[in-house]
Amino acid sequence: MKTVSFCTLGCRVNQYEIQAIRETFINGGYAEVDFGKKCDFCIINTCAVTKESEKKSRNAISRAARCSAGVIVTGCYAELCRLTENMPANVLWCGGCSMRDKIYEICEGAAAEYGIKTSYEKLNIGTTGALPNERYRAYVKIEDGCNGRCAYCIIPKLRGRSYNRDESDIIAECERLIQDGVSELIFTGIEVSDFGSAALCRLIKKAALIDGVRRIRLGSLNPNTVTKEFVRTVKETPAFCKHLHLSVQSASDSVLKAMRRPYGAQKLYDVVDLLYSEIPEIMITADIISGFPGETESDFEESLRFVKEARLMHVHAFPFSLRPFTEAAAMTGKVPEQVKKARNAAVIEQSERNKRDTALSMFGKKVELLVEKNENSRAYGHTDGFMEAYAADSCAAPGEYIECTVTGFDGALICEETK
Repeated sequence: MKTVSFCTLGCRVNQYEIQAIRETFINGGYAEVDFGKKCDFCIINTCAVTKESEKKSRNAISRAARCSAGVIVTGCYAELCRLTENMPANVLWCGGCSMRDKIYEICEGAAAEYGIKTSYEKLNIGTTGALPNERYRAYVKIEDGCNGRCAYCIIPKLRGRSYNRDESDIIAECERLIQDGVSELIFTGIEVSDFGSAALCRLIKKAALIDGVRRIRLGSLNPNTVTKEFVRTVKETPAFCKHLHLSVQSASDSVLKAMRRPYGAQKLYDVVDLLYSEIPEIMITADIISGFPGETESDFEESLRFVKEARLMHVHAFPFSLRPFTEAAAMTGKVPEQVKKARNAAVIEQSERNKRDTALSMFGKKVELLVEKNENSRAYGHTDGFMEAYAADSCAAPGEYIECTVTGFDGALICEETK
């Protein structure tokens, strides 16, 4: 029996794709072994969103080359290698961001000439056998690529223009997953907002009608997607989790303009105000980049003020990372590394304070916990607002939903299960 191992780095889309690729190999009769073990083929889905992501991708390729007869490299770092003709050594196939649906055939000996995708490439997850761990929660990819031209981002150059997945195909996959035991669906994509606000509303409503769906979440959203219709849909769909992640990046008008983001600071505040006014219990998280070229201390303070006033429960915060093939790579006004790191740390510190304040306001309130693991009679998981939580003295198994009362906070909500 042929053997195969898998490794994925980076975003939720990469995680979805490697799960779908895994399924084609398992269905084809391959035996899976742990990454780093001797095998016939190793499939690596790479990332290039930051310099650190590139480094991790290179290390994974080097490790695979020492134990695999054939290394298959796909994803954003692979595409960057193709563009720079810096092909990794000992790689059987460097597929970049296209032809993931052909990887199994290539390993089986099919001849293939690399081609740029011109439509959505179908990768489907047929059963939860493709899911590595949490078989009650599943990412569902709804689009690929990005039509944005943000000055700091290399991903549109690597992934190409945005292509939406057919809605009927998405719903069919959701139905298969729900029938196989999944109860939480997470719609993801390189730029989920490119799917379209109205189309997202329609998709959410259709998914919520599937018998067995308990929770629906979305990946990161451009604030412009959060229209009144969108908020009304979220509010009126019980299965939609009380949580949204916004792609904010900065709350300074001058920085947003330099970044080529399609909104200003006032739009950010308007969106947050709309969400809180219509759904008071909603939890909001966001992305923030610190130290973009030209960002002054005053610019940064505007972002920090937004993090506080918007009560962002969590921030995916990271210092600006210069990427090739981007407009920002040639910009003047570079911010010193130590300043970027200090600003990044301040954003994280403020978001941690927000999280603590939010948790304190929840004492005595009821929450529903989706159990992700149970160790020593302690059930760990997340609320629908995406707060980490645990309940002691619980025999609930992973995948079960339990009602709890919040009694404390130690970085996660401490809960008492309702018996």
